[in-house]
Amino acid sequence: MAGNEQMENPPPPSKKDIKARAMKRRICAAAVSCIDELGYAATSINRIQQRAGVSRGALTHHFPTKQALVAETAMRLLHAASRPLRSLNAERQKAGHMAQTDPVSDLLMKSWTDIANTPEGRAFVEILVACRTDRDLYDVLADDLHNWDAQNAASIREHYQGSEADEDDAALLWSINRTFIRGLLIHERFVSDPDYLLRMMQRFAGIMQGHLLLRD
Repeated sequence: MAGNEQMENPPPPSKKDIKARAMKRRICAAAVSCIDELGYAATSINRIQQRAGVSRGALTHHFPTKQALVAETAMRLLHAASRPLRSLNAERQKAGHMAQTDPVSDLLMKSWTDIANTPEGRAFVEILVACRTDRDLYDVLADDLHNWDAQNAASIREHYQGSEADEDDAALLWSINRTFIRGLLIHERFVSDPDYLLRMMQRFAGIMQGHLLLRD
């Protein structure tokens, strides 16, 4: 019984743990800022260290390589990217499965405005693009990215159905949405009118509204 109680009520973190977590958050925030502004290739340990305002030893104590730092940063960004789906799950569990929720177009627009088109969202896309050519980074992130994708697909299947009979259609449509949003972030560099991206996203969300349907 005592062992079970220890598992259910872990001891509070020590001051050392709290300090280490704060340091890691600070370093990862600096990594996001650098990657968003400079891109993955031009983001070095030195640049991140300078932006974080920490010593080289403090940084490498927590993250011995650039790939290790970027990998942890990516996992923090993945958690943030799941926020719209987590909010949907919480909404429906709190009010019951039949609860009224925002239309899917609103969910997609929130994914764009609150998650994707932010420094964190843009940095995450830079990391994904880097995985194409940086084998070490890909090897560090591959399992977590696959697991994250599977969890998202399962959550979408639970709450949505696609307009096609295929039971995986909802997950497919959600993947199409993510791909479209990432493409918008890359396309941003070639558009002179910033409102054009918002109009594209609104148009796309309206199209998806008729295909990604909330389950009863």
